[in-house]
Amino acid sequence: MQPQDAQNPNPEAPMQKHILLVDSDAESLSRMSQVLRQSNYQVSVACSCDESLNMVNDRKPDCIIFDVDLEGTSGTIMYSRLRRNSQTRDIPAIVCTNVGPRPVCFGTGVPVLNKNCSGDALLGAVSAAVTC
Repeated sequence: MQPQDAQNPNPEAPMQKHILLVDSDAESLSRMSQVLRQSNYQVSVACSCDESLNMVNDRKPDCIIFDVDLEGTSGTIMYSRLRRNSQTRDIPAIVCTNVGPRPVCFGTGVPVLNKNCSGDALLGAVSAAVTC
């Protein structure tokens, strides 16, 4: 008998997709994590760029959702650091922010959602990101 996978104790069941939420706003983190958990995603949260980068190094998520307006180092800088690292550059990313028009630095391949988006919009963007 082989030992069970610690990440998936039931090998018959599909693995949950792991989503990392990065936002310095506790209310946004709570709302998004609740929506994602109710749809059977495994969710980790970080409140800063440094915390998120450490978490990514510990366990690579299937998708990162982040705000550009983080306390300290911005989400834009965090995204740039992820893209420069060969181990993390392919992690799908979604921007979820209330900051002005679409940030040009993200190009067209990164979905940008308003923080007040519906749960369905959030789930749709995540589903598309993790199935690519």
